[in-house]
Amino acid sequence: MRIFCTILLLLLAGLVRSEDGQADSVRARVDRIEGKVIHHLIHKDDKADEPLAAFVMQALDDSRRVGYTHGIALGLACQAAIDGIGKGNWVLCEKLSRESLDWFGKSDSKYGITLAYYTMGFSVFAQSQFDEALHYFGLAREIAHESGSHLEEVYMLTMSSDVYRERGDYGKAFDFLRQSIQLSESVSDPHLTKMQYLPLAGLFVQIEDYASAEKYFRQGLAGQAPEQTDPWDLSVYAELMTRQHKYDSALYYYGHMDSAGLKPTELRIFLVSKGEYYLLREDYAAALPYFIKGLVIQRQMNDRNQIMRCLVDMAKAYAGLGDNAAAFKYVNEGVALARLTDARQYIRDGCRLLYQLYDKEGRTDSAYSYYRQYITMKDSVMNDQLKGRFASYGFEQQIRLLNQDKELEDACLREEMMTKNLLILGILVLLLLTGIYVWVIRLKRRNEEHRRKRAEDELEIERLEGERAKAALLQRAKELEVQALRSQMNPHFIFNCLNAINRFVLGHETEAASDYLTKFSRLMRMIMNHSRHSYITLSEEIEVLQLYLDMERLRFKDAFDYSIIVDNEIDSDEVRIPPLLVQPFVENAVWHGLMHKDERGSLTIDFRLSEDQLTCVIRDNGIGRREAGQLRSKSAEKHKSMGLQITAERMALLTGAEESRPFFLIEDLYDERGKPAGTRVTLIVRVNYPTGEPAEPVI
Repeated sequence: MRIFCTILLLLLAGLVRSEDGQADSVRARVDRIEGKVIHHLIHKDDKADEPLAAFVMQALDDSRRVGYTHGIALGLACQAAIDGIGKGNWVLCEKLSRESLDWFGKSDSKYGITLAYYTMGFSVFAQSQFDEALHYFGLAREIAHESGSHLEEVYMLTMSSDVYRERGDYGKAFDFLRQSIQLSESVSDPHLTKMQYLPLAGLFVQIEDYASAEKYFRQGLAGQAPEQTDPWDLSVYAELMTRQHKYDSALYYYGHMDSAGLKPTELRIFLVSKGEYYLLREDYAAALPYFIKGLVIQRQMNDRNQIMRCLVDMAKAYAGLGDNAAAFKYVNEGVALARLTDARQYIRDGCRLLYQLYDKEGRTDSAYSYYRQYITMKDSVMNDQLKGRFASYGFEQQIRLLNQDKELEDACLREEMMTKNLLILGILVLLLLTGIYVWVIRLKRRNEEHRRKRAEDELEIERLEGERAKAALLQRAKELEVQALRSQMNPHFIFNCLNAINRFVLGHETEAASDYLTKFSRLMRMIMNHSRHSYITLSEEIEVLQLYLDMERLRFKDAFDYSIIVDNEIDSDEVRIPPLLVQPFVENAVWHGLMHKDERGSLTIDFRLSEDQLTCVIRDNGIGRREAGQLRSKSAEKHKSMGLQITAERMALLTGAEESRPFFLIEDLYDERGKPAGTRVTLIVRVNYPTGEPAEPVI
C-alpha cells in the first residue's frame, strides 16, 4: 500500500496541471493542504482520511464546474482509490473507475490513467473477475514501463502475481514476482526489493513450502516489531505459524493486532485468520464467531475471494459442531461461488466437506459423487502447487523434485546416480585419507625432531656452567616434550573421525558422509593451524569444540543437544590455553556418557573466570561412569582411550613437579532417587594477560 500511496500523491499533485486559468483556485487549494496530504500518505494518519477525501471531492467539483476534463478523470480515479479501495467498497470502486476511464477517453492528456487502470483492476480482482483484472493491471504496467516509472511497474507486476496466486496458477505467480524483484534490484532500491519478499513469502505458504515462506517473511519484515507491521502481512505470518503447529507463536502475533482499532478492510482479514487458527485447533465453538463477523464485512465489501474462503471455513466449523444443516447451507453457497470463478482450492475443500457430510447421513451416492469431484480438484490443486514449486526452485532442484515424483519409473537411473556419487565420494575420501596419511607422517617426523632437539638440549645442559643457562635449557626441554605430547592428540582425534566417515560410506549415507567430510575438512584445517602454536585463544578452542560437537551430532543423528556458555567477564580473545585441552573431556562425555543413553542427551560446557583462574565445567546427563565401565567390560572390542591420559601428561609437564594437585576433577552425578544422572568434569587453569608475546599459562 505504500507504493500506492506514493502514486496517489503524485497524481493528486497532477490535479493542479490546469489547461486554463480557471483551474488556478484548484491549484491554490492543493498548495494549502499539500503538507497534510504528504503526512497522511507517509505516516498513514487515520485522522487525515476525511480532510483528504474532502480535498479530492472539492477538486472534482471544481473541475466539473470549469469543465476541466482531465481534472474530472483524475478526481474520479482518486475518489475510487480513497472511497473505494481505502474503504473496501469494491462496487463503488468499479463504478468510479469506469467513469474515470470514460473521462480519460475524452481527455487529450493521459497523465494519471495508470491510477484508473489500477483501481479498476483492484476492484474486479476483489470480485473474482481475474481475467479482467489481469487486463487492467497489464495496461497499467505497459504505461508505467513506457514512461519509465519503475515504482508503478513493480507494483503492477506484484498485483498480477496476486491475481494468479488467487486463481491457483502458482507458476505464473512466481514468474511475475521474479520479474518484480529483478526490476527492483535493477534500479538499486533495497527497500523496494524488500517489499516484494512479503508477497513472495505468502506465495510459498500457498504451495506449502513453509521453510522458504518463513525465510522470506524474515527478510521482508527485517526485524521490525509486530506493532509496526501491516495487519494483512502479520495475519499471513500468524497463519504460517499455525500451519506449522506453532500455536503459541501464532497467538503471540495475533495478540499484537488491536482488533478494536483496525479498519474494516484490515479487521475482516484478522477475523477470518484468527478463526482459522481455532479451526485448525478443532476449537469450532471459538472459531465460529470470528467467521460470522468476518463474513458480514466481506459481504458488505463484496470481496468474493474472501467470501468464498469465509463460507467454506464456516461450513467446516458448523460440521465440527454437528450442525449439518448449517454446514450444508454455507458449503453449497461457497462451492457455487467458487465454481463461477474456478477457484479450485475452495472447490476442493468444499467437495471434501460435502462428501463427508453426505457420508454421515448415509447418502452414499451423493457422497461418492462429491468424493470423485474432490479427488479431481485435489489432483488439480496439487498439480498447480507442483508447478509453483518448479517455478520457485532452481534447475537442479527441479530435476531432484522430478526424480522424486517419478521414483518408480527412474529407479535404475537413481541407482546409477547413487553409484556415481558413491564413487566420487570414495575418491574424495581416498584423497583425504592420503593427505591425512602424509600429514601424520610429517607429524611423526616432527615429533622425532622434537625429541632429537630435546636430547641435544639435555646434553648441552650438562656442558653449561651457570645455573641460569642450565635452567633455560631445562625449560626448553619441557616445552618440546609438551609439543610432542600435543602432537599425539592429532592422530588420536583423526582415528575417531575416520571411523565415523567409514560408517557413513559403508551405510551408503551419501549426504551425511558429504556433510561430515565438509565439517571434518574444516576441523582438520583448524587443527593443522593450531598445531603450530603452543597456545591458542579461548575463542579458537571454542570454535573447534563447536565444529567437533556438530560432527558428533550429525554422526549420532541429533541424539543430544549442547550449549557453550562463556562468562561475560572473560575476554575470549585474550585468554590463552593449550590447544585441544577441553576436547578430550567433551569427547569422553559424548562417547561414554551420551551415546549409550536411550533418551535425548544434553551437554553443557561452562567457562568462568575467578581472579586469575579459568574454570571449565563439562556436564552431561549420560549413563554415568559406573554403567559405562560395565558396558566397556562387556564389549568384545575394547578400545583404550588415550585422550585423557595424553592431556594429563601435557598438563603435568606444564605444571612442573612443584604442583601436586590434579588440574581436573571428575564427579559422578545422581538424581533424587540415587540413580546415575550423568558426569561433571571441572578443569582449572591459571592464566594471565600478557602485553607482548603470549606467556605460558600455569595450571
